[in-house]
Amino acid sequence: MAPLTTAQLLKLSQTFASGPFQSPRTVLDRLQRLVAGGFVRRFPLAIAPAHGGGVAHYFKVTPSGLRLIYGENARPPTKQFFAPVAVARHFHTHCLSEFLVTTAVAAHKRGFRMHDIHPENTLVLDINGERLLPDSRFDLLDDASRFRFLIEQDCSTETIRSTKHDDTIHRKLRLHDAHQDQTGERHRVVFVSSRSRERLVNILDAAATVVRYPERTLFLGVYLPDYVNALDPVGEPLFLDHRGRRHALLPSTLGTTSAGQSLAVTTP
Repeated sequence: MAPLTTAQLLKLSQTFASGPFQSPRTVLDRLQRLVAGGFVRRFPLAIAPAHGGGVAHYFKVTPSGLRLIYGENARPPTKQFFAPVAVARHFHTHCLSEFLVTTAVAAHKRGFRMHDIHPENTLVLDINGERLLPDSRFDLLDDASRFRFLIEQDCSTETIRSTKHDDTIHRKLRLHDAHQDQTGERHRVVFVSSRSRERLVNILDAAATVVRYPERTLFLGVYLPDYVNALDPVGEPLFLDHRGRRHALLPSTLGTTSAGQSLAVTTP
């Protein structure tokens, strides 16, 4: 899924078939045994702990750990999959992990499971000869439905639009819009803003100028602190679209958003 801290793993364990861990101490004890066995590596996280204390760490699976889970022939999705996260990206990666863990736990409470997860920098889309790397992709499944999401974690570091270069949010919006036209795949692209609600509005305003079919609800946006602290993150209408309408990530009535629009991806 992503590099995770002890606190994130403790929260995620609510989705485990064997039941949740009961304390951070039990999670850390298990992680230390996995580190000693060579199945997991620990790295310092260059972010101040939210509630004080010492240096936080994040954990990543090793080649041995990957083979243990997926079999001897398992191969990493990228060459850098096992490498430590670049310090400049710690905040971005940590925020993305917060979103993913919160989603997995909240969806689990509604009877959904996270499936076909593409971790950060592992999914490469070819869109009319241009490359796009979403920060994550996953499906939420229950016994009858599947909902697909592409995630763009935004930490206010990218220019929304520029006349000098094309490495912008506007380019991502343009390519995501073209990707849905190219594939015909039903999904949502979710921009997760970690620093500013105003930034989120600006991104969605840009989306309104990009989409070829304004009536199509492709882009959604949410402010990460609102999402993480919500009582029902996937069920509350926390997400805005480019028309200023509110949506829930999972519909309260299966197959529709609060605005009555289908989100379901047809299950093969």
